[in-house]
Amino acid sequence: MDMRYIKKRDFSVCDTVSVCATTLSECVGQIFDLPVEPVSATVDLIGVPAVVSASKDPKIKEMYSKATMAIIDGMPIVRKGRKLGFSCDRCAAPDIMGPIFAESVKRGKTHYFYGGKDDEVLEKLRTNLERDYPGIKIVGMYSPPFRPLTEEEDEKICNEINELKPDFCWVGIGAPKQEMWMWEHQEKIHGTRMLGVGAGFNFFAGTLDKAPAWVENASLEWLFRLTKEPKRLWKRYILGGFTYLKLSIGHPSRKLR
Repeated sequence: MDMRYIKKRDFSVCDTVSVCATTLSECVGQIFDLPVEPVSATVDLIGVPAVVSASKDPKIKEMYSKATMAIIDGMPIVRKGRKLGFSCDRCAAPDIMGPIFAESVKRGKTHYFYGGKDDEVLEKLRTNLERDYPGIKIVGMYSPPFRPLTEEEDEKICNEINELKPDFCWVGIGAPKQEMWMWEHQEKIHGTRMLGVGAGFNFFAGTLDKAPAWVENASLEWLFRLTKEPKRLWKRYILGGFTYLKLSIGHPSRKLR
């Protein structure tokens, strides 16, 4: 059964992937309302790197198309949506995580965190969240090794998550790896909302600075992050940026619904 979330305001980005045009508050509300049966819900954050990756790899394109909900994580895409007449905001990981944490405290919802550089990051993450969101329910955390898990290891972590029954399973192992992991585990992990948030773990752990609002509004967050991690990100932002421009010119965005 196809449980893809039925969106009211979709548009394609460069004919590569489609996203849901929402404001930030609408996005958070819709995530809480996502169906989690018969399979868990997956939420993918679509930015310029995701569009570029999908244009090069059919499997990645299919993966994003099968997400329960695909939301906008990039000001260039927000501007495309607004030009098409949509009212939409950028819904980056730090922007949606905070409101979801706050609302989950009110509703008594629980959280599991899969990812992070190491256990130290997870410890800082837990400390900060319990300080900033009193009453937040974190039922488990796991930082996987920098290698593929064996079948036995993967089965063990899936069983652990299923036993803990979190309402939200946050996945922070980098894109598009985290989205692929969610897609492949959508039927293995039950009754939860899986969100791929990448560096969101680091932002809330305090190990990575978030770009100032004016930098984000000027579509310069890529430059801000590039200065922080040049060796790791230069290909994604420099080469990927040129690819995105070519895609934008060759395949204009369009409304789907």
